Amino acid sequence: MTRTSFGKQLLICAILIGIGAAAWGMRAELGALWASVTGTTAGDARAERNRDGVPVITEPVRIVRDDLTFSAIGTGYAARSVTLRAPASGRITALSLSPDRTFAEDEVLLQLDDTDERLAVELAEAQLERATQERERYRALQDTGAAAQTRLEQVETDFKVARIELEQARADLEDRSLRAPFDGVTGIASVERGDRVAAEDAVATFDDRSSILVEFDLPEAFLSRVEPGLTVTARTPAVEGRSFDGRITAIDSRVDPATRTARIRASIDNSADILRPGASFSVRMDLPGAAYPAVPELAVQFSRGSLLVWRARDGTAEEVPVRLIRRRAGLVIVDGPLEEGEPVVVEGTQRLRPGVTLDVLNESTEASS
Repeated sequence: MTRTSFGKQLLICAILIGIGAAAWGMRAELGALWASVTGTTAGDARAERNRDGVPVITEPVRIVRDDLTFSAIGTGYAARSVTLRAPASGRITALSLSPDRTFAEDEVLLQLDDTDERLAVELAEAQLERATQERERYRALQDTGAAAQTRLEQVETDFKVARIELEQARADLEDRSLRAPFDGVTGIASVERGDRVAAEDAVATFDDRSSILVEFDLPEAFLSRVEPGLTVTARTPAVEGRSFDGRITAIDSRVDPATRTARIRASIDNSADILRPGASFSVRMDLPGAAYPAVPELAVQFSRGSLLVWRARDGTAEEVPVRLIRRRAGLVIVDGPLEEGEPVVVEGTQRLRPGVTLDVLNESTEASS
């Protein structure tokens, strides 16, 4: 090694030593300046921190209800709905069915040719009249002892048979008319006047639209929150820009094992006759839930396979195990032994252990609020 190289190294070392000494002196001056301003030394600050405990920030526990909003797509049905069918075979002689026409209960909707049935009623009435006269005559003879008992019994039987035949003839005549089963409206008829129909042929639909029943599926996890009378809000593409209020009227008695859902029925008043059966409905309802503690998300810690929060109690840290219920808008709803207003640690949890002394940095702020 040459003298020149050795000299350069000595010069570099001297420069480094000078820089270090200057930095140490500046640090000492800054420390003195801080001590003059605060009246404490660095050693005093370290002792103060150790004496106050682990610095943390806390937030109070809130109690909130675990309410949920559920939405589903359902189908609307009429309050009562039937398919009108021909009551007997024959030729249609009168037809009142027309689309969307309103009928009262027992109004005649369709009339079949009833010539034979009317003649049968007249014949049965004549036979009953004759049987009645025979019975009265033999009863009078029975009082005088001139009539045989066996003949009187035969006359009584003939009277009963004639009465039954008249009732049957009148029933057959009634079956030539199709009447409205309840107050409602008809759909488009599939027959015309003059057509011949067979018994039980479908001729039209008939609906009671005074209310619309909307049916939809509810997951089994929410069944405990639903009961008859709970309000719902429904919308349908058939009536744009409007919503309709209704109430739950029926809950199915079983859960579908394939879908794990139960069928729910809600009734919507349709006295204005705006809604139609068969339309799709978007149903929304608020499901009430139980009240639980809620803490900020930062307060919940995962440790040893379970969740916990750190509660500040009497100036020390206390570990509280909790169970997650739901996350909601920056809060975590939990199930655990927490009371409303209790402070839980949201910052500084990394250094916490059970029983560790806490230095709550925002304690004065919480007290003033």
